[in-house]
Amino acid sequence: MAYNPLYKLNDNIAAIRIALEDKVPSTDELSTLRRYSGFGGIKAILYPHGSKEEWIKQGATKEDLRLYDSAQELHELLKDKFSDAEYKTIIASLKNSVLTAFYTSAVVPQVLYKVLQEQNIPVRNLYEPSAGAGIFISEAVPSLKDLQSVTAVEKDILTGKVLQSLCSAMPVQSKVQITGFEDTPATENGKHDLVVSNIPFGNFPVHDPDFPNPAISGKIHNYFFAKGLDKLKDGGILAYVTTDAFLNSPSNKEAREHLFSKSDFVCLVVMPDNLMKDTGGTEAPNHLLIVQ
Repeated sequence: MAYNPLYKLNDNIAAIRIALEDKVPSTDELSTLRRYSGFGGIKAILYPHGSKEEWIKQGATKEDLRLYDSAQELHELLKDKFSDAEYKTIIASLKNSVLTAFYTSAVVPQVLYKVLQEQNIPVRNLYEPSAGAGIFISEAVPSLKDLQSVTAVEKDILTGKVLQSLCSAMPVQSKVQITGFEDTPATENGKHDLVVSNIPFGNFPVHDPDFPNPAISGKIHNYFFAKGLDKLKDGGILAYVTTDAFLNSPSNKEAREHLFSKSDFVCLVVMPDNLMKDTGGTEAPNHLLIVQ
């Protein structure tokens, strides 16, 4: 199915309504929560809670205006459920989400977990550092027979609440942290069999005192590789979907050297450019890089 921003936005609003009820979701509600796909590419939500005329003055296109009613519904829901200060924080969080949140097709974790099971590689403790709505988590529960616990990190507030609602109904121990990966505690380090994610990509620096070298922390994708390694136990596996630039760009050379000096290369899968076309309306060359 082709990416449709209006359908995605309406699905997202329905999921957020359920998540904000703060209860264990029913079977039908779980289906709605699983249709949540974040706001990557839906820039119309960044226009204000106001009139169409105000949107047009700020440069809204005809395509943006198709989303006007739903965007206003989202703003009204948030204003109803949160204080003014919380509402402003959430809107600021959404601005970052629009730039970086492009969600993964379920086929990626399905194939990855199938291979791990076929190779008799047990995954008891899974860590997802940029979890989104949790596709790597929801697919892990039925696929990984040894799974005992899941730890997830999601910086976007609304997405994190959707994920918390989803995980509340899972049959394994789960912990969802609504925070940046850089703010996760060192007590988590060295405890996980698998760190898996479709990581954010871009020239955004991350402030983490544990990684002062700008060659590592100066670009968010490089940082996620280094920080992810810290979360693994000895022999653990890191599997990231990232753009092809991590391996191909000369500017990432020092980050690659850091990664491969601390881990062994296992596998590289070149993914289709349209991997996230249906889920995020975006196309880019992607790799699935696996190290141990």
